[in-house]
Amino acid sequence: MTMDSFTLDETEEAEVRHISSRSRFADVPVHIALLFIGLAIATPIIIAFFMSFTPLREIVGRANPSVIPDTWTFANYEKAWNATPFGRFVLNSFIQTGVITAAQVFFSILAGYAFAMFEFRGKNALFVLVIGSLIVPFELTFIPNFLLISDLGWANTYAGLTVPFLASAFGVFMMRQFFMSLPRDLYDAAKIDGAGDWKYLWAVMAPLSKGAISAFTIFSFLSAWNQYLWPLIITNDESMRTAQIGIRFFLVNQERATDWGAIMAGAVIVMIPTLIVFIVAQKQLVKGIAASGLKG
Repeated sequence: MTMDSFTLDETEEAEVRHISSRSRFADVPVHIALLFIGLAIATPIIIAFFMSFTPLREIVGRANPSVIPDTWTFANYEKAWNATPFGRFVLNSFIQTGVITAAQVFFSILAGYAFAMFEFRGKNALFVLVIGSLIVPFELTFIPNFLLISDLGWANTYAGLTVPFLASAFGVFMMRQFFMSLPRDLYDAAKIDGAGDWKYLWAVMAPLSKGAISAFTIFSFLSAWNQYLWPLIITNDESMRTAQIGIRFFLVNQERATDWGAIMAGAVIVMIPTLIVFIVAQKQLVKGIAASGLKG
């Protein structure tokens, strides 16, 4: 190695270190902004968590309210769980959310595969209708859905809670777009090997689409779990209420001062499943996003 090449290598390394250092400092304002945004979003959750362990006398009688309680208590959770059949409400929410999420993911995979891989008459027009349904507000279909479910006798049933939401236009669009990004050569190779569409979908396409499926599963779960208006209208039997409706009726049924500690305890209980789902699926979700980015 000559002296010139040695000097050039040192210069290049210095430039790389300078650029890397400059890029790290350039990201600092972005990280600070994201930190503040995250804190702003998390603040209500943090307050609810601490308030759920605060006795009612501290919440309503403290001259200078503080987020962190002076006395920690689990009485709020006992009261929230026992004052109403909250266990039944949570079970109803799990059943409703589980059925909706499983159905939406399953049908979205099937429909997305059909739109991505098959050629049939009216395919584009049908896909436009699917996309067009995304701009139709839920309030516009609320009354027809309610009348249909009532006429079928499905009010106060799990069918009434779930059937109107078994398919998702967004899920169909998302899975179709991801399937189209996969190499068509895989499909041709599978056909040459004698694999049918059903086997190819579940043995090849689905494993390669774990990131997209995980992302949509999280979206579907959160959307179904946080439903409020539809369960409120379609159920009037206490045994069929979901957790969100149960918290509302617990608030309405307070005879004296509103027990915010118990209400916050109920809210924390309702938040726990969503946090668990996100934490469990986060790693796979990040992998899916990274893989999609690498494909360009």
